[in-house]
Formats: sequence, structure tokens, C-alpha cells
Amino acid sequence: MIKYILFLIFLPFTNTLIAQQGKVDNTFNTIDDGSKGDGFNATVRTLFLQPDNNLIVGGEYTSLHGIPSSYLTRLKPDGTIDESFDTGTSFNGKVYSSNVQPDGKILVGGNFSTYNGKNAGRLVRLNNDGSYDESFNTVVAASSGAGIVHDIDLQSDGKIIIAGTFTKYGNTAVNRIARLLPNGLIDTSFKIGIGSALLISNVHVLTNGKILVVGNFTSFNDFDSNGIIRLNSDGSIDKDFNIGTGFDDNVNTIEVQPDGKILLGGSFTSYNGITANRIVRLNPDGSRDFSFLGSGFNNVVQVIKIDSEGNIMAGGSFTGRYDGVTVNHVAFLNSDGTIKPDFDMGTGPASTVWTLANDSEGSWFIGGTFSVFDGQNQGRLAKVNFEGEQDTGYLASGIGFDNSVLKIIPLENQKTIVLGNFTKFNNNPAFRIARLLEDGSFDPDFNTGQTGANNLIKTAILQADGKIILGGNFTKYNDQLYNRIVRIFQDGSIDNSFNMGSGFNSQIYAMALQSDNKIIVAGNFTRYNGDLSIIRIVRLLPNGSQDPTFNTGLGADAIIDDILIQPDGKILIGGRFIKFNDQSYQHLVRLNTDGSIDTSFNIGEGFDKNVYAIALQSDGKIVVGGSFLMYNKSSQKRILRLNSNGSLDSSFDSGTGFNKGDIRAILVQPDDRLLVGGTFSGTYKNYPSLRLIRLLKTGDFDNTFNASVNNKIFALSITSDFRLLIGGNFNSVSGFSKHRICRLKLCLESTIWDGRSWSNGYPSGGKEIFFKEDFPILNSSNVCSCSIEAGKKVTLLSGNTLGIEFSYSGLGTLALEDSASLYQSDDDMVNSGIMQMKRKTNPVLKFDYTYWSSPVNNQKLIDLSPHTLFDKYQSYNSALPGWKIEEPSSYMTLGKGYIIRSPQEFSQFERSIYEGVFAGVPNNGKVEVDLQENNRFYLIGNPYPSAIDGNIFLSKNEFKIKGALYFWTHNTQITNLEYTSDDYAVYNLVGGVGTKAISKGMNETIPDGKIASGQGFFVKSNQLGLLEFNNSMRISGTNNKFFKPVKRQTETKKEAAKNRLWLNLQNDNGAFKQILIGYLPGATNSYDLNYDAETLNGNQFVDFYSISESKKLVIQGRALPFQDSDEINLGYKTVIADSFTIAIDHSDGNLSEQEIYLEDKLMNSISNLTLKDYTFHSEIGVFTDRFILHFTNKNLSVDDFQNTKNEILVSSKDKIINIRSKNQKLKNVQLYDINGKLLFEKRKLNEFELVISNLRIVHQIMLVKVILEDDFSKTKKIIF
Repeated sequence: MIKYILFLIFLPFTNTLIAQQGKVDNTFNTIDDGSKGDGFNATVRTLFLQPDNNLIVGGEYTSLHGIPSSYLTRLKPDGTIDESFDTGTSFNGKVYSSNVQPDGKILVGGNFSTYNGKNAGRLVRLNNDGSYDESFNTVVAASSGAGIVHDIDLQSDGKIIIAGTFTKYGNTAVNRIARLLPNGLIDTSFKIGIGSALLISNVHVLTNGKILVVGNFTSFNDFDSNGIIRLNSDGSIDKDFNIGTGFDDNVNTIEVQPDGKILLGGSFTSYNGITANRIVRLNPDGSRDFSFLGSGFNNVVQVIKIDSEGNIMAGGSFTGRYDGVTVNHVAFLNSDGTIKPDFDMGTGPASTVWTLANDSEGSWFIGGTFSVFDGQNQGRLAKVNFEGEQDTGYLASGIGFDNSVLKIIPLENQKTIVLGNFTKFNNNPAFRIARLLEDGSFDPDFNTGQTGANNLIKTAILQADGKIILGGNFTKYNDQLYNRIVRIFQDGSIDNSFNMGSGFNSQIYAMALQSDNKIIVAGNFTRYNGDLSIIRIVRLLPNGSQDPTFNTGLGADAIIDDILIQPDGKILIGGRFIKFNDQSYQHLVRLNTDGSIDTSFNIGEGFDKNVYAIALQSDGKIVVGGSFLMYNKSSQKRILRLNSNGSLDSSFDSGTGFNKGDIRAILVQPDDRLLVGGTFSGTYKNYPSLRLIRLLKTGDFDNTFNASVNNKIFALSITSDFRLLIGGNFNSVSGFSKHRICRLKLCLESTIWDGRSWSNGYPSGGKEIFFKEDFPILNSSNVCSCSIEAGKKVTLLSGNTLGIEFSYSGLGTLALEDSASLYQSDDDMVNSGIMQMKRKTNPVLKFDYTYWSSPVNNQKLIDLSPHTLFDKYQSYNSALPGWKIEEPSSYMTLGKGYIIRSPQEFSQFERSIYEGVFAGVPNNGKVEVDLQENNRFYLIGNPYPSAIDGNIFLSKNEFKIKGALYFWTHNTQITNLEYTSDDYAVYNLVGGVGTKAISKGMNETIPDGKIASGQGFFVKSNQLGLLEFNNSMRISGTNNKFFKPVKRQTETKKEAAKNRLWLNLQNDNGAFKQILIGYLPGATNSYDLNYDAETLNGNQFVDFYSISESKKLVIQGRALPFQDSDEINLGYKTVIADSFTIAIDHSDGNLSEQEIYLEDKLMNSISNLTLKDYTFHSEIGVFTDRFILHFTNKNLSVDDFQNTKNEILVSSKDKIINIRSKNQKLKNVQLYDINGKLLFEKRKLNEFELVISNLRIVHQIMLVKVILEDDFSKTKKIIF
């Protein structure tokens, strides 16, 4: 069964099915694929901040960032895992509570019964390093029944109060509360009587030794008390604590202020008969404190904490409003209960908050069930400062950037400079600056071993000479003093010729480069190199010194956020200022080239709020974005367009604009469409808009572009290969994990062919191309999309490739001449246009079969070869196994191979080329073939209109098939030779073997791993399941290896080092067979699925093979390191008695310089094949023990090749390798990794046994090479 998978995207704006622009390019930084997660995978229940600012985190989770971490973790102050805190196998159940003793030991409660393999009855005490504290006896503790320890508090005398749902502690009945001695045993002096019949959720020991207890109980020890009670230190009820009728519902949390007043939260709505919506404050005597104000909450409060200044943080499942201010699961209150209106967490946690902690700097740690915080993926724990701003670098997952990206500079060499406030990229140190390679991976050759910037880099400009000027709030770069500005070379090192003196006294926000290489710098500074007259803007000469000809007077009265230099040299600046040079210019002004105000640019009353972004369209009109709602008394919500004189351009229709958030970046495409990014998360003109949208030139929403981003965007850039890079604070784009940088696919402009000319230049990258008329001579082009009008035909010439980023559509026809390719890299793209693809066979006779596979949908067999005899269309039935006759009218299944005989009119004696034509919608995307039989051959085929890479195909289907591809060839011509035969050319990761060349000279049918479109081929199944084709296997060009005699292709890509030898067996009458032996990384001297290919024996006269573990191999991969003492058995089969020759066809790598010897055991002879071919006579039969291949470089005798009988034993267990020789002493031992790299070596051992331990090597496959005292050597593979 074959499965063809199409991905269709349903758009809310159209009823058409297309793949939208703005699609995430998942080939960029492939490490950032979501597998590591963001934070904890389930609820965080308890937090405790230790004095050293390490944070204890407990809960219901079992992993952190996708790494197993069960129920308890300690984090360092930066949010990374504290590896010194070792919990071993950790708990077998959830953690609900934690506390830390004065001596640093950690108490943990929950519903677990073991910790790191030791019994622990719902309670355990750990040492500071996470080890089990044996001195604290909780083997039984509260383990009976289904009890849970919900809370733990400490008395000043070292005793411990625990509370929850348990009814026993050890063998003692204790209903929901108990006091323990410091050794973990129960304190029998604590008398609570019958205690509580229901949950006690929280306890708090007061400074006077009395104990507050809260929960959902209505009585305690038969004393009526709704939700709260105070106990004396001996456990008796303190009846002086007067609560009246108490609470009408559960109380979940207690927090006691320094003045003794008591804050309580829960699900209650009244206290002592008076309304109290889920939060209330009591006086020390239990009476209500009516000075505590506030409207309360609409749902449950789970936790309350007080900071050092008396401010109150509450968390829970509430939403809605508190005192008229929107709250979402968290609220920050003043000490009187009123809300702090300036505390802004955005949308905050998306679901319930269970626990809180705060540090001495005013930061808050928030834990709960949420997986999203302020729109960003944040697994159950977040950190915010005293203003509510999230620390996005805290609990960073170690993938992508760990904090904000503020600027992106694509380079011409496909690399990218990234700047911001981060300190790591993919766990590599990168202090506010990094360079990424084309695929988005970290470039280790940039600023190697240096410290980067000590504070954020906000902006940068790239000079024509490749040097980069950085600006921000740093004072050091690479540990040298550079106040807020520095110029670097492209390798990240400092350019000391840029003389900035003492630099700036405050942050740089924006820079721009003039055409004369002078630099405009703006921000919040008031001094440059000691000059006090520089007020937030200055112009520098190319050497970094101040330009005295640029005079802005008093400059701006507040921050300048953006600069744009017009083609005429005039300078637009926008920001937070309302005056410039003491004149009213609210948030925007244009300067002349000398720094004076351009009075011809009239903005009237200007903007009511900040301008953050300015962009210029091709007609000179100015697009402005920010936080503003008005421009010159006109409602303009966050975006507008101005005419060149500053007047509002009414033809730009922004309508209701953005209803929420700010615009932080605007990028103008070549076609004047606008990419807009920022903090907005509501709508634009009533279209959903999540931080990134595209607008048409007119200001209308462009519904062909769709990308939703879950947090702020600060940077937009177009790469040289026409992709969009976005940077900011996000960690998800359109549902894909992308941490603060992402690459998107889009089209930047279009061009139309009208029969005479192109409307916007020739087809090229980033362009949508439209054919309105025929186009008969299309050459190779890479375009964004292609559409052909009905009735029109576009012909792609032979050997050329049309690469399409998105889809091919229209009602016309795209005609591909033989060996032309239609290439697409994205599996999700759905084509709808019709394609005709011509495919020429090699010369064939009437009774020859060709192996085919369809690159289009709905292709009939008969349409491919209309004049083939009706019963000569066949597929391969792997279940029988055997050939199956197909109906001529059958449709060719995608990914399946077929054999079709030549047309009936073809000659039986003279070969001719047949040209088949496929017609239909070209295939794209994933295709699956169901392997329903194990160890059987399957005839499959390339399902695409471009070649595929056999190496990638084999790697993607590793273990599903035995790693070889078998291609049927017709590589012989009619001659007077008696034993010519068609055969299979074979390819695997070692290389390929071919069949006999038609003409003399080098064999030209050796497969190079490129599988042409239309090509069918055999594979052999290794296990049941789905074999897969996908677009990652497709390659552009090289579509001419449709098995026929062609010249060997020159590889454009350097291949990994391989040491290979091709041997031919042949006779003078045309019999021919080739084998390949290669030494390469990953292979072993045992049978390897990916490196050894069994002979298919398609040749009817002879077969030739090497032998490994009784398997007959046409290709054999062998282990590195190569050793010249290696020997390989060769075998053959012949149905004719004749003279044959074994010869070296060619070799590469080290084997090209190695002498090759062939031992004929029957003739007791050795021949040097490097010098001369070896000819011998053979009778009919199968011969598996006649020939041995050797590599020694000395004169040989037969005795030199006798196998030693030494037995060598190699074992690996618990990171200890044991090597033992039975009969001879060990001489040398070497350990290699699978790629042949030497990891360990010990020489002159003179021992029978060697034990190797304490290797600092991660888990991997290793090769152990052992040399005995007689120089006999053996290599074995182990798993370490």
C-alpha cells in the first residue's frame, strides 16, 4: 500500500486551498524543533527560594525542557538546572510542599512513597546536595491510605509541623496535622484530639509559637471553626482567636505580616457573615481588618505572598477585574489591598497559579499549571520583575537565543549577525552578539573565545567594507572599555581604528549610515567623548570622531528610537521626544543634512504617543509606526503614511488600525508591500494580527501572508536568498518552537510575461512569475511561485531546473524536456497546474523492459507507453514474490515502480531510444510505501519531477530497508560476443557498482546516488512499516541518471573521505560483474545494514561477490582504521567454463596508493593486481573459497596469510572495557570512534589482559583495535 500525504492549509480569509506565505522555514536552526520543550511539562506546586537564591521547584512534572526530571528540581539564579543537586531516580509520586531548615536541609512533602529507591512515606528530608538524609526517619511516616502532605512549616525549636489529608503518621492516628521531632519521629506531646475530618491545606507557625491552621474543615477536635483555627503550641485550641462564623468556603493559603495581621485566600465569599471575595485580612485576634480594601476576586485564590516592602502578591484561578483593573491569575496589591495599576504582566499566566516566591531584588517567581505566560510558551514557571516585566531569559530551554533579539543583519555569504540582550545560543556562549551559519546553526569561528558585550546591543550597521558598528548600552566589548559603541571586523574582533574616545554616557537606540559613510547615532545619551552639547543625536565621521558640521542645537528632549536617511540626504528621526532644539515636534522631525530642522516637513501637532519605526516606500512616502493613536488631531492607530511634506496620506487606508500593542519594526518589500512587526496582539482593521502581518501598498491587510507570533517582534530583515528573518522575545511562531529568531518563507515581488517582455525583470528568487502567453525557451530559474494561464505552454529546456519556493498553479501546461527538473523543497506545498515531463530511455530492443515510476498524479500505464503489448505492463508482488501483470488502464501508484516492455514496433536487433511522456499534476510532499513483508524485494520509484539523493533516502529509511538500491540497466549492445547480459547496478552508502560499458574504457553506469525522476528501482525490506519519500531527499538538477550510458557526473559537493576499491570479473566473450569494497566511518567488519549490499544476481552468466558472515556482497563496507593485514574472501559463480580475468577497475582515497594482492588458493599463487590483472580458468559452478584479497606491501608467501588461532575477548560493562587474549600477550590497544578518530591508545603492554576505566567519553559505539605480540590484529565493535 502506498500513502501519498498532502498538506492543505485552510485560510480564514479565502475559500481557496493554498500554502500561505509567512510559512516557518524549519530548515533554519533545526535544533529548535520543540523536542526540548519550554520549562516543566506539568504543574509546579511548590517553590522555595534558598538563601543562596537557588530555587527549589516541586510539583507534578516529570521533565524539564524535555529532559527527565521527576517532581523535584533545584534551579540556579539564572534559571538553569543546578547539577550539584542530585536527586537520583527522584520520587515515585508528586511533590506538593517544601521548606528549608536553617541548616540548609530540605523538607519535601507530597503523595510519594519512595525517594531515589528509599522508602519515604509522603515526607522526606534531603541534604543540600539532594541526597537522602538518613537521620530523618520517614520510612513509614504518612504513607498509609491515600494521604498527602500539603504543607510544611518549621518551629524555632527545630520541630516540624506537617498538614494535609493523611490520617496516620507511622502507627499513630493524626487527623490531617502532626508535629515531628527533628529526627522525623512524631512528637507525642502535640495533642490535637481528633483533629480535622477534612483537608488542612496550609499551616503557619507564629512568632509566639502558636499555629494557624486553614483548610476546608468546619470543625477541629469537635470545636466548630469554619476554615481556620489557631492552636496553642501543645496542639490545643486557642479559643482567644475569635473568628465568629468564620468562612463560608475553603481557605487555601495563609500569609502573616510582620505586624501580626493575617492574609488569607481561598474560594470563600464571606468571613463572619460579611462579604469577602476570596481574599481577606484579619487582625491578630481573628477579627476582620477593615482597613484592607479592594474588590476581591471572581475565582479561587491559591497562594498569597508578601514582599519585604509589604506589597502583596496573590495567585490562583481568578480572572476578570480587581478594583476595575484586569487581572489574570495573578494580582499585585499594595499593603492596603488596593491594586498596583502600574504592575503589567501583559496577559500573564494562561491558567492557575499555585505557588509564589520572591527575592531581595523585587523579582517574583510564579508557578502553576500554565504553559503559556503573556502569550509565550513558558512551562509552569515564570519570573517577573517588580513592574511585571517577564525575564524571558529565565528558565530558557537552551535552544535558540535565551533572551531578546533586537537586531538582525544578514550577510552576503548567507551568514547572519544577530544582536540583542541574550547570553547564549543553542547553549553556546554568545554575549549579546552571535553569527549564525546559513542553516541557522551557531558559527564557532565568530569572536572565538571572547566575551562579547557586557550589556545589550540595541542596533548595528553594516559598512560596505564588511565592518560592523555596534550600538547599545554596553560599556565593555571583549573585556575592553567601549562605552555604547564599537566597530568590529566580520570575525567579531575589535577595529581599533574607530576612535570613539570615552564614547557615550547613555544608551544608543538607533544608527544609520549615510552614503558618504558618515554615521548618524541617536538614543538617550547627552554626551559623546566628553562633549556636553550632544543631546541624543550626533553624526560621526568614518573614523569615529565627531562631525562638527552636524549641529542639532539642543537636540531631542527624550529618547530617539529610530532614524531613516532619505535618498536626498535628509534625516527622519522618531521617538519619545516632544521637542527638538526647543521647538515643538511631537515624536517626529526631519533634519537637513547639516542637522538643522527641515521646516518644509510640517507635522502640525504631530503624534500623541511614541514613534518607534519609520520606513520609506519607493515613491518617497513615509510609513510610521509606534504606540500613537492620533496624528495632528486625526485618529491613526499605531500606523500611518505621510506624504513627503509631512501631511497625512489619505490614500493609505489603515482604517481602525491596530487595537492593541505597539509597532516596533517596519520593512518595505521591493513591491512596496509592508511587513509590520511589534507587540500588537489584537486586530488590524478587524483582521486577527499577532505581532507580525503584511500590508498591501494601500494599507489593506494582505491575506496571502500569515504568521502568528506568541511574543514581541523587534527586528525584521530580508536575507540574500529572499527569506524573512524575524527576531524578538517569542518562542513560538505559527505553533512551531522558535526561540527569539525564526526564518520565514515569502514572495517579495512579481513579474508577468505578456508574450513580448517581462513586466518586472526576468524570473529570479523571491518573485512570483505569471505566464500570460507561451514561453518556449525557459532556462534554469529559482522563483517564488509559478502560474500559467489557460491554454498556454511553457517549455523548460533539457538539463534545466525550475525551482519553486511555493506552488505551481494555473490552467496552462509546464513542459519539461528530457532531464529537466521541477524542484520544490517544502513538503507542504500543493500544486494544481498540469505538467508534461519527457523521459528518454537508454537504447532498448523490442523485448527489453524499462523500470518506471510516475512523477505526476493520475498517470495511466498505457498513456506512458501506448504501443506496448497489453500484458507487458507489470509490477512486483513482494508477497509471492514475483511479477504481477497490470491492466494497461491502471493508474500508476505514487512511489511504486513498474516495468514496461518496449513498444511492439521496436526492432529485435537494433536498439532505439524510447521517449515516454508523463502528464498530470506534479507530485510534491511525503509519499509512503507500506512494507508488508519482511526480507523481501520491493519495486519502488522516485515519485517526484526532480532527482532525489540516494544517500538521504537511505539515511531517512535506515533500518526499514537493507541499505542498497538496485537499478536495472541495459548496458550492453548487440555484438558477436556470446555472454553479454543485462544486470543490476547497485548503490549504497559505500558507493556504487555498475555493469559493463557499451564501449571500451571506464565503466559509465556506476550509480552516483542520484535517482532520476521517472526511475524505478528495487530495495529489500528489513522490517515491516512505512518506507518514506519526502522533499528533503530532492535535489536540484542532476536529473539525467535514468539508467542508460551517460558520462560520469562531476560531484559539485565534496564527499566524505572514503577509501574504496572496485574489482571487475570478466571474460573476452562479454561476461562482466563488478564489486566494491570500501573503508569508511560507521562501517564495521561484520554485516552492516547500511554499508553492505547483497548481490541480486541479475546477470544470467556470472556473479562475483565478497563474503562476510556467509553473505554474498556486491558492496562491502569495512571498518576504519584501515590496516594492511586485513583480508577479504571473494567468491564467484559461473554457468560457463572459460578463462576469466579479475582486475582493478579504479580506486580512491588511501586505497588509490595501496598495493592490492589476490591469493588464488587453488593455484597456490599470489598476484599483485596493482601491477597486472589476474587471469584464471574456471569450470561451471559456485566457488566461495578460492580467492582472498590482501593489502600487504611486502613480498608474500602463502604462509604469511595463515589465520592465527588466537582468541581475543573484548567486553564493555558499566563504563569498564576488558580486553583479554587467550594464547598470546597483548602488544598494543587502540580505541577509535565510529568515524575513525583515535580516542585512547596503550602500547608495549606485554600482558594477557587490559582493563580500561575512567574514560571521559559519552555513550557511543567504539572500535577496539587489538594487536598481539606476533603483530596479528583484530578490530571489534563495542557499545560504551
